[in-house]
Amino acid sequence: MFEIKENKRKVDQTEYTESRNVDYKKNTNRFINISPRNYLKAMDDMSSKKAMIPMFLISIMDKNNKIMMTLDEISKIIDYPKTSLSVLFSELRKNEFMIKERNGVYMINPLISYKGSKYERDKLVKEYNLMKIKNKKERG
Repeated sequence: MFEIKENKRKVDQTEYTESRNVDYKKNTNRFINISPRNYLKAMDDMSSKKAMIPMFLISIMDKNNKIMMTLDEISKIIDYPKTSLSVLFSELRKNEFMIKERNGVYMINPLISYKGSKYERDKLVKEYNLMKIKNKKERG
């Protein structure tokens, strides 16, 4: 569903200059910086709690994109029913927002959000993809 695409750069090797039309279309595939905690504060009264849970998960992930909490712990923190949270987590995993490493350990897809440099993101993408393959083999 998500993938890293390399952008090939064109080198202009013309030896003369002339007027030309320049395409200023911005690359919309880049990441943007968002403060999850401030976003949650700003959207608190405008969105449903369910819609805010993915951003909450991003705000509590560590530098390895991991959330090391059980569903029970998360449901108590956000005051949300554990059964509904379990259903939401299944939807988020199905839509490749995150993957379950083991009970109480989840990893947010680094192509959605990450902390650190592009190099660190690339390492996280490899780890995420290996986990995805491992989970598919275990399921059958």
